[in-house]
Order: sequence, then C-alpha cells, then structure tokens
Amino acid sequence: ATFTEVPKDVTVREGDDIEMPCAFRASGSTSYSLEIQWWYLKEPARELAHELAISVPGSRSKVANKDATKISTVRVQGNDISHRLRLSGVRRQDEGVYQCRVSDYSDDETREHKAQALLRVLSRFAPPDVQAAEAVSHIQSGAAPR
Repeated sequence: ATFTEVPKDVTVREGDDIEMPCAFRASGSTSYSLEIQWWYLKEPARELAHELAISVPGSRSKVANKDATKISTVRVQGNDISHRLRLSGVRRQDEGVYQCRVSDYSDDETREHKAQALLRVLSRFAPPDVQAAEAVSHIQSGAAPR
C-alpha cells in the first residue's frame, strides 16, 4: 500500500488559489474500504513523529495534536482513493502544515498512512527587493512579464 501522489510544500501569495493532491493505492486484491482525511496543523508536527514512533503498532492510540483541525473526509470502497484539497483566496492565517491521512481498513486491521506538506503564504505586497529579484530572473530567462 502506498501513496501514488503526495502533497508538496508550496509558497503562494495571499489571495491565490491552491490545490494539494493526495492519492493512495492499496495493495492486494481484497476489496478495501479506504478513508482519506485532510487535516490542518498549525505547527509542523515534530513531536508528533516521536510519539507515533513509540506508540505500539496496531494499537488504537491516536496522538492528538492540539492545533489539528479536520478539514474533510472522503471514503470509498475499492483499492484507489484520491482527494485534492482546494483552497481558494488563501489568507495569511491559512499558513501551516496540511496533512493527508489515509486509513486502510482491510484484513480486520486498520493501518494509517500520512503525508504532509507545508503551505507558506506571502503577503500580497512583498518587499521591493523580492519583486526586483523576480523581475531580473524574468529578464534573464527571456520570459514575458505577466
């Protein structure tokens, strides 16, 4: 069982629209029930990984992140699932880690798989030096200004 598409860290400007992909394929021929959830974590989950590592495999212990918010859930019957997270008109407060969690209900055992990406949001009016650097790179690459 593996992710076939995972979200990538992305930096956008305020007001932009973004999409984060997440797709998962279960292995084996049995018919599965898969569930995909998108979570928003205010902070990157550093201590989370540590706690997960010491929790007993197969146990139902869920490590709660105090700043985790569930955004959406999709459930399917079958071996393939994908669910794109769409954010439109991104705001500064949307900055943080977005985590895709897939629960794989098969063989009387639930496995959870996670993939996550960091969203950075720049203000609409970035400092002039940033814009100047971008303008220079456009000229060098011969790209037409947008």
